[in-house]
Amino acid sequence: MENTQLKKVVDNFYKESITINDKEVLEELFKLTKSKQKIFINTLLDLGIRIWKFSRTEIDYKKLDDQRIEYIQNVEQLGKDLESELADQLDNIINSKDGSLTQAVSRESDKLTSNVQELFNSDKKSSVPAKIEQVVSNTVASLTKEFLTEVKKLNDASDVNSPLSKIKDQTIKGIIDPVNELLKTVTGIADALQTNALVQKEADKGTKKGQSFEDNINEILHSFANISGDILDEVGHKEGSAKTGQGKKKGDHVVVVSDSDGTSSRIVFESKDLLKKQTSNKVLQLLDESCNNRQAKVAIYVASSLTSSPVSSNFARLAPNRYAVVVNKETFDTTALEVCYQVSRLEALADVRTSKDDKDQFDADMFNSSLKNLRELVNLIVTIRENMSKAESDIAAARTNVDKLENGLTTNITNIDTAVNQK
Repeated sequence: MENTQLKKVVDNFYKESITINDKEVLEELFKLTKSKQKIFINTLLDLGIRIWKFSRTEIDYKKLDDQRIEYIQNVEQLGKDLESELADQLDNIINSKDGSLTQAVSRESDKLTSNVQELFNSDKKSSVPAKIEQVVSNTVASLTKEFLTEVKKLNDASDVNSPLSKIKDQTIKGIIDPVNELLKTVTGIADALQTNALVQKEADKGTKKGQSFEDNINEILHSFANISGDILDEVGHKEGSAKTGQGKKKGDHVVVVSDSDGTSSRIVFESKDLLKKQTSNKVLQLLDESCNNRQAKVAIYVASSLTSSPVSSNFARLAPNRYAVVVNKETFDTTALEVCYQVSRLEALADVRTSKDDKDQFDADMFNSSLKNLRELVNLIVTIRENMSKAESDIAAARTNVDKLENGLTTNITNIDTAVNQK
């Protein structure tokens, strides 16, 4: 066998030929023992022979190509088989009821369900609902106690800084202050009507419950007559100068008025306690009949309420020498009657003087103007007095209600406090 020239491979290329006398090979051999040298030489020889035979063998490229194709087909089939097997395995894991994934999920789900049920078991003190309930109960109890304490402070009427005490003071002040202002305004009018106050006092002494409206008016007129120096004649049960039997009883009270010069006249009063409103014509007819029957110059119709009066005024002049006044039977405010008494007294005496001497006629325009002002003042005074009476009643009722509210609040706060703190 010829020495085969070997090429040294450097970077995948044969750089130079390699022979049996290669320096590096010889140096390696010298390092070895003889037995190993022999083995090394035999190995090189065997390798060389193999390479030589391989170099002399003709390669069947057609067979290699067939083998390559067969190899590729086998690899592809192996890939398909592997893919099918993996699909079966994956389907078995995921979709099958008995698959490992299904079993694992079912197992973990059952475990999670058991843990959640255990966690939310309200029968156990360590469960979440029990702990939440305890926290909520403690919080509500604490807040309720603080709330009741604050409510008790807010509704303590004895504390001047509490809202209830302030509301009470403001309510009483809001009612009393306007009334006090009203009282101040009315004081001037009351002073100017001092005579009326005295008359009212006398009338109140004589007025008794159970008496008729006519009897009460009779007693009031007695008081007026005593103060003015006049004479009152109770004629309701006496017959007058009328010709008919029914007409002879017209006129309930007659007052004989006089002055220092001896002039005198008569005023007749008709007292009516009716429910329905009377017309002005009917009242004037009644007053004319009363004047004729009692031989009086002036006639006055006294109604027991504003609703039954012929006009919507407490004091009105229906015609010359004819008047209508209201004395409310509920309050018996006699202001309108007193003013009418004094005005009709002056008119009756003036009428007598005019009959004696035509030169002594009074100024009718001034008289009517003053009478109009008197009517307005009388209505104002009566209205103010009624409002004062209602205001005093409302104040008393308001004070009673405030006291009841205070007692109710105190009682309820005490009951709530007892209910919350009871063991």
